[in-house]
Amino acid sequence: MKSIASFCLFAFLLFTASEASAALEQASLPSQQQEQQLVPANLELTFTGPVDLARSTAVLLDAQGMALPTGKPFLSGPEGSIFKIPLDPAMAPGLYTVDWRVLSMDGRSAEGRYQFRVDP
Repeated sequence: MKSIASFCLFAFLLFTASEASAALEQASLPSQQQEQQLVPANLELTFTGPVDLARSTAVLLDAQGMALPTGKPFLSGPEGSIFKIPLDPAMAPGLYTVDWRVLSMDGRSAEGRYQFRVDP
């Protein structure tokens, strides 16, 4: 294959029940400084509660800030709490950014950004 992936940033969001925000994001995949042999099939954001897929988005950007195509996001996990974004396994080496925004089923929202690198 054409790349060994080195990924970074493990996003944590802390919200209290009284704040107008989405469920706590527990984990992101790829996680901080994790090294992979191949580009993962999906980016994964894991939340403590169900996500409203119809009102949630993720945008993959290249190093120049240009939006790149991804597969259609989908949910998995307990009660639809894992938001997944399919990736192209033949991604070129470089730095990528994921901008995401989710709406929980109870109407609260959260957003974030993280970067990862695909190395040759």
